[in-house]
Amino acid sequence: MKPNNSRKKILLKWLNQINHSKLTISEFFKKYEVPFSRSQYFNYKKQFAKKGEVGLDDGRSIGGNKKISQEVMKFLTGYLKCKPQASLEELKRELFCECGLNVYISTISRSLKKDCPHLIHRSKGRPCNTTVKQEINPMGGFELIIAIAYHLGWPQRVAEIICKEVKLQKKRKMFKDNQLLTDKKYRAKTGKFTIRYNKRKDVRDSKFASITDKRLNKNWSSMNLFRDQTETIIRKTVAILSLPVVTLNGNVRTVNLALGETLKHYCGFNYKQSSLNKFLSELKYLGISANLLQELTKFWFECWGKEVGASMSGQLLCYYIDGNTRALWSSKRVKKNKVTMLGKVMGCLEDVFIHDGLGNPIYFETYSGRGPVGEHLLGMFKKIEKTILKVPGSDTKVCRAIVMDGSSNSVKTLRAFADQDKYYYITTLDDNQWDEDRIISIGRSIGYKHGDAVLNEVVLEMKDSTDRGYLISTRGIKINWDNGKTTVILTSLPREIADASEVVYSYFKRWPCEELQFKHHKKVVSLHRVVGYGKKEVTNENILEKQKKAKEAIDKLNIKLEKPLKDIEIEEELIAKLIYKKRKIRAKCKIEKGKRIIPDESQNKFKEYDKKIKSHKRAIKKIEKSHEQEFKALWKHQKEWQRIYKKEKEYVVDVELDQIVTFHRMGLANLYAYFIKQFLGGISISLNTLVHGIIHLKAIIKETDTTRNITLQKNNKDPKMMKLLHAAIEKMNELNIYGPTGKLMKFTLENV
Repeated sequence: MKPNNSRKKILLKWLNQINHSKLTISEFFKKYEVPFSRSQYFNYKKQFAKKGEVGLDDGRSIGGNKKISQEVMKFLTGYLKCKPQASLEELKRELFCECGLNVYISTISRSLKKDCPHLIHRSKGRPCNTTVKQEINPMGGFELIIAIAYHLGWPQRVAEIICKEVKLQKKRKMFKDNQLLTDKKYRAKTGKFTIRYNKRKDVRDSKFASITDKRLNKNWSSMNLFRDQTETIIRKTVAILSLPVVTLNGNVRTVNLALGETLKHYCGFNYKQSSLNKFLSELKYLGISANLLQELTKFWFECWGKEVGASMSGQLLCYYIDGNTRALWSSKRVKKNKVTMLGKVMGCLEDVFIHDGLGNPIYFETYSGRGPVGEHLLGMFKKIEKTILKVPGSDTKVCRAIVMDGSSNSVKTLRAFADQDKYYYITTLDDNQWDEDRIISIGRSIGYKHGDAVLNEVVLEMKDSTDRGYLISTRGIKINWDNGKTTVILTSLPREIADASEVVYSYFKRWPCEELQFKHHKKVVSLHRVVGYGKKEVTNENILEKQKKAKEAIDKLNIKLEKPLKDIEIEEELIAKLIYKKRKIRAKCKIEKGKRIIPDESQNKFKEYDKKIKSHKRAIKKIEKSHEQEFKALWKHQKEWQRIYKKEKEYVVDVELDQIVTFHRMGLANLYAYFIKQFLGGISISLNTLVHGIIHLKAIIKETDTTRNITLQKNNKDPKMMKLLHAAIEKMNELNIYGPTGKLMKFTLENV
């Protein structure tokens, strides 16, 4: 028996039982397990009443609810045999005229592909659009850096970290509690901010408040970041990465000008300044900077690991510490630091960078005021030690040395290094710190293997200025250069690990490998620019302690010097009266040819007053001399009190946003360096030369649905750079890189 006939018998049996049952339809379906639903019962009943048993046939094998029947398909088949080139529009018109059937074009297309594909020669899906879109990118050379970023997966990795933090934030209690927080006062109906809203006192007062305070009342669900897809976050990340190029190294503060149009080439969307500001603001609220810095340290070690291992001197791997100070102008009292370039003391931010042996910054932190030096550097290394201890290509245990400048060689710092055995230090001793009397022992003179100098191993004794009487001994290397200059290097490296020449070479290697390269990094990626910030008022406990000590000392000395101070006060009152009398006479005097002319009747009085004033001053000096030590101490503490008076309150600058933007800037610097190393053959070239020689080249973009062809304009004035660029383009095209729009990026150089 055919399955269709068996099904038909079952349906007829159940329909007959339902129709002859005394139960209602609902009661019947509740009592019995009917093989079809209540709604299907009414459909079956309707088809049976209309067509009889034929209406219960299973039509799914020929397509359920088909609008084009077999007879209509025969008509279409015959029409196409007579006229094979007929379009779908033409077939639709013929069906309406001949059969009275009005169907969609897509319905006709699906039926033809299923029942008679041999009669049609149409490809699946929509017709391919072969039109070519052509545009000009005035900064076309930067497309090479964007391609490298996508090849390495830098924007994808950043977006992955952001999305991970977004998911964690959604699970937190604060996210759910703040979903109902809304502030609609003076807001437009669409929710946009208005002029009246921005003029509200509470809004104006909290404009520069610390982000930690703002997070407490933030409705996280209202942020676009919690609704954006991963592709959108990738595009915005690339837009932030491109800002130093689009804004001409920070000289332009907005992307809404003409050059900002290039963003559509770099990230696939032409963002406005407001969109980027909002994205950065939301990242600031999310507090993502710490995760970006720590997790992406591993990313750059994956890129530079082999080169770092190859740059090691024996078993010594060096990390270089450097700082970058940026002036921050503020009318509020913030943490101060000296900006040597301007020679002034002002509020500032300080970045502390850790560089690898190639001069590439692999980790950094931004601080309000003075960055951590000395023992605090070890805390920075603890945050990333799981990554930096894994040097690709090096299975043997290596010794790691932290190279610091002279500002970090305090005894407190050296003691901190002595308390652990994972890292060694190499630093220099300032000229004013060198004293022959500090030498415990000195070795014989040896020649410097890497330069013109004579080296002497010494052991130095040093005092801790913060712990009176505490002494340490440390290894030193005295360098007597052939030009007559002398330098002293301090290190905790034992002689068995590194000899004197290797220690000296490791320190001075920082100048070409780290100092100079870092200088170019700062110039090219606008690292000197300070990004938006907030301030939070805090109490300076050190100032409070100093105020307390100064006040106690002043009170004790005032009690001890009570009688002398009263005697001095009497003398000062007499002096004040005499000065008043002298002033009256001076008012009557005239000055001619540089001399005072005193009337005859007042001349004797003026001299008499002058003698008395001098005698009273001598009396005061005599009183002070009788208690000389006490008065010196009193003046010292009074001067200190005046210096720190009302300085117990200060503002700590919020660096979250600045750290996020600096992270993107240093990512760009690393991408530049990677391009030079891997595609330009590692030639000796500064990033500034790279930008002006390649990044600023104009490009013609020809774009299809699948490919993005980028033709860089050739600079005939610089044939050497163009030759290097041609070789770099060939390497890049072999990688088959898909860019921001998901299209294959193909590069060519004009007339080559």
